[in-house]
Amino acid sequence: MLIYDPALDPYHTAVRILAIAISATARGAELTVDAARITDYFLTYPYKMANFKFPAEFKPLRAAVKETENPYRHANGNRAVFERMRPIFFAALSGLVASNIIQDVALQKGTIELTKLPIPNELASAAQRFHVRQTAIGKFLLSDFLAIPATGENGLKHRSNLIEHRYDIA
Repeated sequence: MLIYDPALDPYHTAVRILAIAISATARGAELTVDAARITDYFLTYPYKMANFKFPAEFKPLRAAVKETENPYRHANGNRAVFERMRPIFFAALSGLVASNIIQDVALQKGTIELTKLPIPNELASAAQRFHVRQTAIGKFLLSDFLAIPATGENGLKHRSNLIEHRYDIA
């Protein structure tokens, strides 16, 4: 039996990264690599948002998380799955940099920014289709979630417990 897992698909990952970067750019939010990785993880496994410590204004989303279904396989654990996604994420990100879609200079500083060049039509439409297919949780992840700071107490790292946050300079 074959089981598809989008977390291990570099092409699907590239589309997710692009959708995240486009959404962050549209909101004017700075997108750190850590924030993009956390967002990507929850876009891939939205049911895992049950372990996320939501800010008070977004607590009603907990009900939407409980209703979220996963059409793919259920991944056990959190950090282990998150770390297993790391090489695929960075391979996809490197491909986007090599294609001049993501700025290399910004990436060296730890942020993800789109270049000024137009995104190829096929890739832009794939990111748009991905965005349109999102549930309430996916729409939250591609909007208000990106406004939550990545570092410090109550940042994305702390709230998700996926990346160590205690030694962040905030």
